[in-house]
Amino acid sequence: MIARRKNLALRGAALALCLAAASCGGEDGGSAPPTGGGSPSPSPSPTATPSPTPAPAASPAPRNPFLAASNWPIFHANAYATASANTGPGAVETAQVVDALTRPLAPAYVSPWTVFGSRYADGSQPVLTTPNNGVAKYLIASDSLRTVDFLPLERNVTDFDWALLVRANGDAVVTERLGNNIVLVGDARPGDPLSPLAVRRRIAVDPAVHGRLLAHHSLAYDGTLIVRTDANRLIAVDLDAGRVIAGFDLPSDSGASFQNSFPIDETGRIFVAAQNLAVAVDWTGSVFRLAWRAPYDMRGPGCEDVPPDRSREEEARAVALGLPCTGTGTTPTLIGSPESGIFVIVDGHQPRNNLVAFWRGEPPADWTPLPDPARPGQFLDRRVAGVLALPYSTPDGEGFTAQNSPAAFGNAVIIAQWAGFNPDATPPTGVQRVDWLPQQRRLSLVWANPSILFNGVPSIGCSAGVCMTYGAGRYGSRYAYTSLDLATGAETGRVDLGTDDRVLDQGNGHAIADDGSIIFAGKRTLIRVR
Repeated sequence: MIARRKNLALRGAALALCLAAASCGGEDGGSAPPTGGGSPSPSPSPTATPSPTPAPAASPAPRNPFLAASNWPIFHANAYATASANTGPGAVETAQVVDALTRPLAPAYVSPWTVFGSRYADGSQPVLTTPNNGVAKYLIASDSLRTVDFLPLERNVTDFDWALLVRANGDAVVTERLGNNIVLVGDARPGDPLSPLAVRRRIAVDPAVHGRLLAHHSLAYDGTLIVRTDANRLIAVDLDAGRVIAGFDLPSDSGASFQNSFPIDETGRIFVAAQNLAVAVDWTGSVFRLAWRAPYDMRGPGCEDVPPDRSREEEARAVALGLPCTGTGTTPTLIGSPESGIFVIVDGHQPRNNLVAFWRGEPPADWTPLPDPARPGQFLDRRVAGVLALPYSTPDGEGFTAQNSPAAFGNAVIIAQWAGFNPDATPPTGVQRVDWLPQQRRLSLVWANPSILFNGVPSIGCSAGVCMTYGAGRYGSRYAYTSLDLATGAETGRVDLGTDDRVLDQGNGHAIADDGSIIFAGKRTLIRVR
């Protein structure tokens, strides 16, 4: 208990810095990163044969023609939020670290999302990030990652203007929460790889009508921008006309508070998770319609005293402190087809977080409600397709409720333990693969590797017929980047990133470029791994 209180105090100090500057550092330890690969320790045996490793030719998600023609034009790679691609570096071998572009003397540099525009005519590819005070542009050109330009925006650095995507026309879509604007940013000289950035348009959103913008938006398959606001409201924005064209109030009669981002499928269905509810909303191209709602307690037993409508500020504080009862911090990840597929999230139950699956469309006609594993004698909503306790995802001890969303390729799902914004020299570790078995209609644990830390959103990439999963973590005083075999969970490669906490991954996305290299944001750097 004394150790727990000490760690909470440390986290509290880190939180003060996080909320003031949106940037947290790590402590210094003494040990070197583990160098061994080998096989992971034994994991619970599935009761049925798991599905095979997905074929590299499979598509992670149907392509949205209104997003840039790149591997990773939006957070989590695509509209399905799978964080996966048909390319990758294979076993990682080397890394390049460049200083992050930001306004001079800015107190913060945090860009959870890294995205890519379409390649230029010379084959180079633009890299875009959105630190708290503007938009930064980098360029992948052959063997180099170079800085190009930083465009300051009208932002308060504590507002976390993190939403970021790139349209097919090359414009990046970001926000200025200070003025409640959606901002379109593009090359001042279209087609020039070294062009500086310029603001193309600002679209004002009336906070009195729609609420204030949050760091969550995505692009529907008809090109409409879908945005969530702090009024528990979805709005549809016509980016070409420059105006809000529709709005929808998410169900909040049960006290539901919607904290996370959301995927959209090709039918226009949007999937949103709250702390006590999962919701599907259909975008028709002109109006929103509620498709379904399913209650599910994301916080878990023992959290009955936590108000279901706890404010976002209180929720963020609890998450940063590593407190239990923070529910889900993950974006839903879509698997399969709109008719028979599922989406998965990670809840915040103790002592182990669960991977939870919901039917995207109507449940099978013969589907019966599953027993509630947390409450003997009770049953879950009929839309819950599966619940599996994760061996290495916990808010207990030194752990944190999962904020790093699952990655998926085919029916394979990767989930990693999150060690918080400020992992110490001995952070909690663990990565696992869970498969959705569509014929058996259940989740199955395939492997669990207890020794690896992926502190950001895991990525999955395939190269030369082999799929791997990737992430960064801290080991003693050093930081390292690791690749694991998707089929077995065995370590295939490791790159030492040194001791400088400027490379610290605080929970960010790891984007796979068209050339297969991976780029992610450190605390004050951008790192390219190959």
